[in-house]
Amino acid sequence: MTLRQMRFLSIVCAVLAPIGVARSQRPTPPRDAHQVERASGTGEIKEDVEGRDEWFWAQRTYPFSERPYEKMANLYSALRARPSLFAASSATAPLTGSWRPIGPNGLWVFLLETGRIAAIVPALKPGGPMYVGTASGGVWRSKDNGATWTPLTDHECMLTTGAMALDPVDPNIVFAATGEGNGGLNGCGVLRSGDGGNSWTTGSTGLRSTNGASGSFLSLVVDPATAGSVSSSILIGATRFSNAGIVRSVNSGASWTPVLNTGPASSIVAHPTKAGTYYAGNRAATSAAARGVYKSTDVGLTWTQLPAFPGIDANSIDRVEVAVSKAAPGSVWALVGDRSSGSFLGLFKFDEAANGWTQLASAGITTAVFGGQEAYDLVLAVDPIDPRRIYVAGVRAFRSLDGGATFQLMAPDVHVDWHVLVFDPNDPTVLWAGTDGGVYTSTDGGNSWSSRSAGLSITQFYPGVSVHPLGTRISGGSQDNGTHVFTGTPFWDAFLGGDGGYTAINYANPNVQWAETQWSVGGVVNLFRQDGVLTQQRRSSGISSSDRAQFIPPLVMDPVNPSKLYFGTFRLYQTVNEGLSWTALGGDLTAGSGAITSISVSPADTMTIYVGTSDGRALVSRDGGVTFTAATGLPARSVTRVTAHPTDPLRALITVSGFGSSHVFETTNAFASGVHDINGNLTDAPANVAIYMPSLGAIVAGTDVGVFQSVDNGITWTVGPTGMPNVIIYDLVYQPAIGLLVAGTYGRGMFAYDVGAQTATLRGDVNGDGKIDAADALLIQQALVGSLPSSTSIYPRGDANCNGSIDAADVVLVLRAAVGLPTTGACVGTSR
Repeated sequence: MTLRQMRFLSIVCAVLAPIGVARSQRPTPPRDAHQVERASGTGEIKEDVEGRDEWFWAQRTYPFSERPYEKMANLYSALRARPSLFAASSATAPLTGSWRPIGPNGLWVFLLETGRIAAIVPALKPGGPMYVGTASGGVWRSKDNGATWTPLTDHECMLTTGAMALDPVDPNIVFAATGEGNGGLNGCGVLRSGDGGNSWTTGSTGLRSTNGASGSFLSLVVDPATAGSVSSSILIGATRFSNAGIVRSVNSGASWTPVLNTGPASSIVAHPTKAGTYYAGNRAATSAAARGVYKSTDVGLTWTQLPAFPGIDANSIDRVEVAVSKAAPGSVWALVGDRSSGSFLGLFKFDEAANGWTQLASAGITTAVFGGQEAYDLVLAVDPIDPRRIYVAGVRAFRSLDGGATFQLMAPDVHVDWHVLVFDPNDPTVLWAGTDGGVYTSTDGGNSWSSRSAGLSITQFYPGVSVHPLGTRISGGSQDNGTHVFTGTPFWDAFLGGDGGYTAINYANPNVQWAETQWSVGGVVNLFRQDGVLTQQRRSSGISSSDRAQFIPPLVMDPVNPSKLYFGTFRLYQTVNEGLSWTALGGDLTAGSGAITSISVSPADTMTIYVGTSDGRALVSRDGGVTFTAATGLPARSVTRVTAHPTDPLRALITVSGFGSSHVFETTNAFASGVHDINGNLTDAPANVAIYMPSLGAIVAGTDVGVFQSVDNGITWTVGPTGMPNVIIYDLVYQPAIGLLVAGTYGRGMFAYDVGAQTATLRGDVNGDGKIDAADALLIQQALVGSLPSSTSIYPRGDANCNGSIDAADVVLVLRAAVGLPTTGACVGTSR
């Protein structure tokens, strides 16, 4: 070994000692989300439906008390009324290409799961089209019995679907009621298509609740006697209107009239043999006496309440699902949800001749397995050929073969949270089910089930998407489908379960990844690190589960030291040992009632940390979290994201939610003089994220109504890139090393945009003096240990191997180049 080489090795050892180099890991194997839960010893990670709903609306409502249902329902129509936002050119919109969907499209390694299904309409004739309505991914059609799917409503007024119906005379006439009654958004009306879903019109006249929104649907039927028309058919819908649970249309959905105003309704079914007779179950009726089942004999024009259920307290009744069977036309079945426990209160059978109910024993249905969220998932179906076969479902599903006397657990391997169960009209042994995991079918009356979710890209991603600098791994947390991981093939992998949250990928070793579930499930902070094949560990020691926190708390990795991460409750936590222990950096950073919504560590100076809160604060620390300075000039709105500039620690973008204010702001001096408004002509829509794309001179913002871009620092904005559905954008992540922009949507999975080549810089010349020497290596080392001078920008010059991040390997490469040793295969010393 030469003297020069010995000197080089001694320098390397001295430089790397305080940093640590990650050992190599075996790749993570495919894991089912529920398998992961059991393997990690966490038990089943439950949903928190109310917590999710409150989190969603709180950020859009603050500081007001009334939720902006109507404004959310009208977002898309308000956007289309702003033509300046669509006047894009190559000068005003450098992102001129198109987004490409990357999934998840239901293709997982061991299973097929994708997202929440609210409605299923099987084909009326064998080989005909079938349709599904999704929670916030729109309407999809399959022409091959669920083998493949096509989205139909990506650019309609809303993608949230609550109920669907197919015209029984003309199957080309399809109805889709927007607004989901199972905890989703309120709608913008009822969509009608006369050409099998290729084009749509919207009817919303009369669909206004007391708060002005167009409501949400849980059930929709077309009267057979008037069917076959796009202008004169009678439709009846069950909605969550507080002042009109049952609504009716006599002109094929163009306009609607309330016909039963006892409170929200849950389900509607037609009498199997008596034309014009319908039954409806309500939910959370305005008075205990009004709760139960109603009957109409004049095609839904007027309604009469059936006798009360025997043996139960009407005050305990919440949601009521009804069902009928052609094989027993004189009977009606009702599954009643318990408003106290959230489980089922009882299963009842009504005899028309006796005009009374009988409670069925329902032995075998346990509350622990059935679940306690009947307001979110409650399903009832009775076999049209054999009425002794009864199906009920909540979190899990059960089947009775003896008329409801006893039940057995059914479909234990199907994803939890059942929302719809229907029989195929061509074969009653075929059932179709919709759950939080997608579409499933059984061809043997429920004995066995298979997924039909392949091709359905409807996953609802939360904030916290992460992309490895080389694009080798993309991950994100989703609604009730845990954390999804994408490695470039059509198949996605799973990490954890429940509602996923923020994620992080170790840029030095992509086999190490982080994920979380919704906040403090059962008093436990579910923050996990996965390393290799089986080593998944909860790493939350030191984080108090009693803290105020967001439903999805922010988690971020330090941009130059992957062992250091930050986590936010109402205070900021830091770990410097990959989560083995966490320390709170000070006290409450909120205005006193909120929680941290965003954390951003400056890649140019890791001592600069930006924070946003749900009660309207944005703050910055220039000393690694010891002290914070609050921004001035922001509106009283929930701060959704604060994003540090990649090369200038003094600059950051701030986005806020809500309505009636600007939504995008910037600081150019770390809040020293407050923030300045860069909202420009942007539409009045909640903004969820904004990022810098310096190589294009652009800022890109993700909102509740799509993606917008600006090249003049927010003076003017245009929609784009093209190809994005009308969907909520919760996250945008840009990796300049590979020119990849990734968007996480709440209902249509993830999308990618290929930006292309970036502006060239001399790699390894960190201080920009035109040469590569030990001073450059020292600056990289200082960045890795958190002592880089705030005036120095480390990226991209310090990325000596062009892997998109700053790591220990860059130090080695710069030192090798400085002393003249080979750097074969690295980009150090080249302009890129």
